[in-house]
Amino acid sequence: MYDMKKTLFFLLIMISLENFSQEEQEGVPFAEYSGWDLEALLTTQFSKQPSNSTVIPFYGMGIYPRYNYSLVDYFSVGFGTPINGGIDASSSSYGSYFKFFTDIPLEVTLNFGSKATKKADYLFGTFFGGGLDYNYSVFSDSYGYRASIHSFGPLLSAGIRYKYFGRPLGIRISYMSGVINNIKEDPSITYYNGTTPKILTLSLAYGVQ
Repeated sequence: MYDMKKTLFFLLIMISLENFSQEEQEGVPFAEYSGWDLEALLTTQFSKQPSNSTVIPFYGMGIYPRYNYSLVDYFSVGFGTPINGGIDASSSSYGSYFKFFTDIPLEVTLNFGSKATKKADYLFGTFFGGGLDYNYSVFSDSYGYRASIHSFGPLLSAGIRYKYFGRPLGIRISYMSGVINNIKEDPSITYYNGTTPKILTLSLAYGVQ
């Protein structure tokens, strides 16, 4: 019985090695075009406050790791998380403020042209995507206004890429609706646009890998 198990074990190993050898000889498009991609981000985020419809800008930086799955060089399905964060403070004779934000989406994108795959060598490219996003922002000023908002909800994104001096530059835009949030309604305030935070994110992306 032991000899039979040993024989079957070696037989399975030989079959696996043979299949691997055939794939190496025939070429595997998945292995050739799929792989990890990394972009550095400079980001401006506009957060609309439900309490007074004020739009507060936040500034930060981020990274965008993404795995591209593809069988051709000009198109891929990407799975990534463009993480952003930033802190900003100022004080003068006119007043002071403090701002902080972090943004952690999970998205699936359809990528075309430049930066779509690790073999893509095109001048232009574009992408469209969607997913889910978690956002946390804090704002306070010397006039007594303070907001600390957690929000989670659906995300839509799109962008373009352009090959500049051999490296892809791009612009990414996303829109998030924080349908799940920690906002408590104040009976004295009329929420004309509802209590859902709406967040627009603009990023300049530079291809690192």
